[in-house]
Amino acid sequence: MQSSMANNLDLIKQKQQYDESVKKLLSEKSILAWILKECVDEFAGFSINQIMKDSFEDIEVSTIAVDQDEEDFEVSVPPQIDTSNSEDNSLKEGKIYYDIRFTAKVPNEDKSIFLIINVEEQKSNKLSYPITKRALYYCSRLISAQKNKVFVNSHYEKIRKVYSIWVQMNAAEGKANTITKYHITEKNIIGNVCEKPENYDLLTFVMIGLGKESEAKTSILRLLDVIFVSKGNPQEKKSILENDFGIPMTLSIDKEVNFMCNFSDAIYEKGIEEGRLLGIEDGKLLGIDQEKNKRIAMATEKMNELIKAGVSEELVKNIMKSLLE
Repeated sequence: MQSSMANNLDLIKQKQQYDESVKKLLSEKSILAWILKECVDEFAGFSINQIMKDSFEDIEVSTIAVDQDEEDFEVSVPPQIDTSNSEDNSLKEGKIYYDIRFTAKVPNEDKSIFLIINVEEQKSNKLSYPITKRALYYCSRLISAQKNKVFVNSHYEKIRKVYSIWVQMNAAEGKANTITKYHITEKNIIGNVCEKPENYDLLTFVMIGLGKESEAKTSILRLLDVIFVSKGNPQEKKSILENDFGIPMTLSIDKEVNFMCNFSDAIYEKGIEEGRLLGIEDGKLLGIDQEKNKRIAMATEKMNELIKAGVSEELVKNIMKSLLE
């Protein structure tokens, strides 16, 4: 049992490394530039090179808690938007932190516009709540957190517009290869009032559903599909990134693309690795019904929680058995 538990912990560690790899790739300026151009209206008229050159001058890079009562971690500004410490599972257990959060500058002849951008990666499409509500909450927090940082007292005119962009790795049926945007609009009930959009349209959240690369209808979908969904080998992926999207193959990007190709998160999510975590012999999950997969996934999640909490091995074994039955 001790050997099995050690293997379990090793697989959990690999999964955590995969999550960090996803964040590192999403935080690369060359990839963020494509996201900003195609998902943030204010950047639509700029080239990728312009965005990379001029939009990350005032970058806020930190481990920021979503809720005000949680402690923020030390701010750092490295060459890459480094989020490697944004989700320390031992120090921040049970707390919620933004995956990637930064300030982007929109060049303007009269006055530069500053936006606060949050980018999140979401693997599971089976949540107990609508992901849109969570995105709305994140946007609300990005606005309220500006109090005493971006503006003080009653200077609400200084509030910066916020974007929360969610990259859904395993999009639900009907949502693959889609981009959906939610924002505030004006509707006249009586009369004909016309307020400037910049005075009320201050939060936008975007859902990006990934799918097959061959079915992607826009550049950002194909780019993200190639990185996170496509089954191509590392050299093929890196060639597409360089030749089709002009993304320089830095040591960091090269490393993360290689790691992701060697560790298939899709297989993990579908249950094969969950089966190994539970002591089920390799391949047994293939062909079993969907309901059994759900029970195994639920059991695995519970097992991970128990292991972290230090529950005895015998008790963990009994709970797993009952959940699977």
